[in-house]
Amino acid sequence: MRGRMVLRTIRLNGWDPSWLRGFLLALTFLAGALAGHLYAAACGEDTWAALSRYLDDYCRLYDGGSGEASMLSCVVMYFGYAGALFLLSFSAAGVALIPALSGAFGFFTMYTVSCFVRCYGRAGVALALGALAVRLVFTLPCFLVLAGAAWPLSMELFSLSFGLGKRSSPVLYGGRYFLLFVLCAVILAIGVFCERLLTPVLFRLALRSI
Repeated sequence: MRGRMVLRTIRLNGWDPSWLRGFLLALTFLAGALAGHLYAAACGEDTWAALSRYLDDYCRLYDGGSGEASMLSCVVMYFGYAGALFLLSFSAAGVALIPALSGAFGFFTMYTVSCFVRCYGRAGVALALGALAVRLVFTLPCFLVLAGAAWPLSMELFSLSFGLGKRSSPVLYGGRYFLLFVLCAVILAIGVFCERLLTPVLFRLALRSI
């Protein structure tokens, strides 16, 4: 009996709540992705006709060499979510807004994929990968890592702001957190370079399947 209690204590002491937070953030991303897919499927025929024309024009521009995203738009696409996470880590509102941001990330990603698939069938999968693959390789891991670090800080602020942490010490933003943000910023900057270099090539290769 005593041996079981010791083993149970070891398991409890070895429990890392960051795993649970990471799981919840991934779950909200997947829930947002499901919502994006269902929303795309629920759109009416008029909406899809207009969207199909827009995507056709977009593909023609890309095929002609003039559809690449500008440097400014690439920076916004890559650093938008990371910057929002960094700011929300200094706010008690991040308790709710960080998971919501994860859901929004999943929603818009899957909505884009569903639009391509709805308009072009199986070829739309290749188009979606050509348009999003490079971006997701860089932005999704950085988002989940930063969200996992920012969310507990926001939770502590929430506890202090609403009297749940009156006896707690002040929230400390250590050098490790800022170093993590800088590291992700460097990775995202490399991603912007790869986006402008590789995505046009991948998307034009995908266009050949249409």
